[in-house]
Amino acid sequence: MLIDHRTPRPIFALIWIASAIILLQGCISKPSPIAVHYPITSGSHETLPSSRDRILVWGEEPLTDMAVEWLIAHHYAAIIRPETELSQAKEQAHTFSDRTLALSVAQNVGADFVLFLDREESKHGALVETRCDDQFYVDVAVRGVSVSTGAVVWHGNAHYPLCVNLSRRTFQSLTCQALATAWGLRPSGQLEIPSSLMCTAGQTEPAFLR
Repeated sequence: MLIDHRTPRPIFALIWIASAIILLQGCISKPSPIAVHYPITSGSHETLPSSRDRILVWGEEPLTDMAVEWLIAHHYAAIIRPETELSQAKEQAHTFSDRTLALSVAQNVGADFVLFLDREESKHGALVETRCDDQFYVDVAVRGVSVSTGAVVWHGNAHYPLCVNLSRRTFQSLTCQALATAWGLRPSGQLEIPSSLMCTAGQTEPAFLR
């Protein structure tokens, strides 16, 4: 009596398909990890304004809009925006970002501090991507200057580790994070602190207000 030792064709086909799938999975490269989208910040302060001090906010929108919102949320009420003073200052040979002009305006309106806000946009410089193509490396810097002494008494900056779009939300988020770092409400570095929480890392009120 002869015994047929051949493997049935359906079973052989299943084994072949399973082997092919395993080989294909080994050849497919694993996707690269998703980049972290929280900003990297740095900053510190020597002196911070009290809730009674008058602060002149000096910069361009939407940075100034976010700064005013942030200051109000942190119990600062005496905030000055130089729209009126700038119409007179245009006659002078200065630009809007000129530090001398800002301090002059601050003295005229009786401000105690000037909050300068600046932004940098570049096609290179991001930590994760060497070239930005159709996006940009964006850095937002804030610094506070005492009107009485002219010294920088707080500073902070924030940037993303990858290239981003030049959107209003990008500038608002970076402004918020830079201010929070300058105020000491969050440490420098890259932390998962959403800007929707005003970057306070859970704090509800700055401890320095008096």
